[in-house]
Amino acid sequence: MVRLYSVFSNITGLEADSERPDDTVVTMLDHGRAISPKQAAGCILDFVRTAQFLRGLHAAVVEAQKRFPDQTLDILYAGCGPFAPLAVPLATQFTADQIRFTLLDIHQQSLNAAEKIFQTLGLGAFVRNYEQCDAACYKHPANRTLHLVVTETMQAALLNEPQVSIAMNLAPQLCAGGILIPESVAIDACLWDLAYKPNGNAQSSSAGAPPEMTRINLGRVAEFTLETCSDLSKKFGTNLSEARFLPAGTVETPPAATENFYLTLLTTIKVFGRFMLSEYESLLTYPIVMHDPGKIRGGMKIEFYYQLGAKPGFKCRLLKSD
Repeated sequence: MVRLYSVFSNITGLEADSERPDDTVVTMLDHGRAISPKQAAGCILDFVRTAQFLRGLHAAVVEAQKRFPDQTLDILYAGCGPFAPLAVPLATQFTADQIRFTLLDIHQQSLNAAEKIFQTLGLGAFVRNYEQCDAACYKHPANRTLHLVVTETMQAALLNEPQVSIAMNLAPQLCAGGILIPESVAIDACLWDLAYKPNGNAQSSSAGAPPEMTRINLGRVAEFTLETCSDLSKKFGTNLSEARFLPAGTVETPPAATENFYLTLLTTIKVFGRFMLSEYESLLTYPIVMHDPGKIRGGMKIEFYYQLGAKPGFKCRLLKSD
């Protein structure tokens, strides 16, 4: 990935130490934060993330070819950044009659850089359009079938960036049988002793584990898939510019829980099929501590919800005991 970053950087002139305003601008949207072109370029260096998304997207295209034989697959890459790292390598594995991209980004600087890469590498025929807009508001042309959407506009635990709003906007626009990448983003809650040091051999404990265990799983808080995002879109509509709250799961702390534990959210990403990102494999899957409930004790009922709007992320509150 370092070599790929170097190639793209040389083509575009976008260097890791760039301080040009167009490269470093962060845009605050109604649906979350759009990281700068320089930050987006650096995402390619999250090695396992890039590799798994590339493998998963390739597998998704192969599957889509089975579902839509003899059709040119229309792929929307929302939040492509300046290097379009999932589109350029994929273009070398297929023909322009098989796949065609619409590259979308809020920053014109990113689109200009991506176009320069495609043109320089002789891959210009693979891109149908370059769209400068907010992906949470984008409307795909009604006369073009949308077969596949890929977007990785997120951080761990779906904080700050507009992944959920984008998926809620784009999922309903896919044709029947269309594919959303990632296939699933799942958020689980656990209690975690901050003295825990991951060593590759640690085992998650069950809800009834004794207090000396380093982790206590509490259960799934939410999972975002093509189906759930489509359902949420139908329920809440397409106007997601103001803060709205998506209901999520409720968990209960076991008697073994003490104030030595902290409430933590864990992210698991299923890109497509067997291609996954699990805990600590990417910056997207690092655990996130939630301080909302205060000191942990046994028998706490904690209700989660996901806040949309300009500062998206999970929130939680304590429920009164029965």
